[in-house]
Amino acid sequence: MIKEKPLTTDLIGDKTVKTDEKIEFFGCADELSAFIMEFTHHIEDTTLINNLRKIVNLLSVMMGEVAGGFGHIGELHVNELIELINKYQEKTGGFTGFTLPGETLLGAKAHVLRTVTRRVERAYAKVYEKYGGSNYIFEYLNKLSTFFFVVAKTYDSK
Repeated sequence: MIKEKPLTTDLIGDKTVKTDEKIEFFGCADELSAFIMEFTHHIEDTTLINNLRKIVNLLSVMMGEVAGGFGHIGELHVNELIELINKYQEKTGGFTGFTLPGETLLGAKAHVLRTVTRRVERAYAKVYEKYGGSNYIFEYLNKLSTFFFVVAKTYDSK
């Protein structure tokens, strides 16, 4: 006889159902982290690789914050990301309209990062709606999709 699988999972100091909004957010953020790290294996720009690793670390901090643990995404993180966006926009120019996502392989991979980031942002919106949360996380995720857009534009223009 097969036992039914439990529909709950551990959450810091508690258990919750696997369909909980937080669990969905964690899954989306984890997926984004994996795609980011996969992207680092296709690029040679060590500065970008280091920035992407920092972003993955901050996604872990973000998940910890949402879970009720240690860590905090704040204004400093958002401002650092905005600075990074500005550096890339100086190279590629400002927003000139939407483009076909992925004129090159690396451009396409960066657009996947952008779209998955949007999914993480939507998942966080559901967490925020049910539990409350941080406006800095919203801002960071919103700017992160912008960052991946300018990275895609960088690789699509090569």
